[in-house]
Amino acid sequence: MATSSGSGPDASDATNEEEARRARKRENRRRYAEAHREEVAERLRAWKAAHPEKVKEYRARFRERHLEQVRRENREGERRRAAKKRTADAAAERRRVRARDRYAQDPAGNLEYQRQRRAAQRAADPDGYREAKRARNKRWRDRHREEQNAKRREKHRDNPDAKRESAARYYQTQGERVRERRRAYYQANREAQLEKQRQWRAREKRRRDAGLPPRRLHRTTAAERAANRGAAVEFFERERTPEQIAILKEELRTPDDVIARWERDSERARIASAIAADTDITGPLTASQMRHRERERAARQKQVARELEEARMDQIARAINDRLRTHPRPVRSHNHAPTPHIPDTSGGLSL
Repeated sequence: MATSSGSGPDASDATNEEEARRARKRENRRRYAEAHREEVAERLRAWKAAHPEKVKEYRARFRERHLEQVRRENREGERRRAAKKRTADAAAERRRVRARDRYAQDPAGNLEYQRQRRAAQRAADPDGYREAKRARNKRWRDRHREEQNAKRREKHRDNPDAKRESAARYYQTQGERVRERRRAYYQANREAQLEKQRQWRAREKRRRDAGLPPRRLHRTTAAERAANRGAAVEFFERERTPEQIAILKEELRTPDDVIARWERDSERARIASAIAADTDITGPLTASQMRHRERERAARQKQVARELEEARMDQIARAINDRLRTHPRPVRSHNHAPTPHIPDTSGGLSL
């Protein structure tokens, strides 16, 4: 009886022989890799550098086939990294606490120890000491850049003459270098500089078209700000006598013709605004609209005339009261809330 080529003892023996051959091959590769570890690692790095696309493809294929394993390993690695960072932070904080306690117990001794240690480091390796000190200073400046810039701005605002004088001295000795540096910067950033100039011209044109005055802003020193603040406090907080208050009222009183002119200008501005807001600007005013505007204008004129007449009568009554008064006018404070009217019995017309 014939047996099939794919079954039977012969096929089993062939399979076992193939597995043994593969195992021997893996073992040989392992022993070779252990004996030539550096050589194998160097060849692997060279192959990866020469075939980055294949490396990327292999990694993507492995991640696709073993996605859960990759995610699990990533989570475990992140947990280990976070735990290591927490441990390092806690140890650093303990060291800082111990260092602060030691310094608080003996400040002079700690400073002397630091000086001796720096001297020993400088003597042992001068170049390395200078490089380490330069790196420490740079790290400190990077951490406190904004704070230091704010202090420099405040110092310059309080005393700008020192910086101007230093810049003038530098320009006298290094003027050609400064000009060359400016020309090089302009050529390297020509478009940006031209755009800034266009923006400045457009802004100045808008300012002139709007009728605004030129900018008069300037920086003040700390002494000038203190003097201005003191003058303002003295002006607004000083006590004034009734005579001074009367003089100020007379000097600051707005003339009647100025008020009337302001009323007319306001009326013209309101009419111009109403015309500009009118959606049917081409259409004429109706008869009712014209009558309404005439009534409003007449009412305003009558109100202005009434107020002017009342002010004139008050002035006449006050002049008569001053002539007929037998006692000085009582002084009323202008710094308190108004009080109820109390008739004046000191003489005069009680005005």
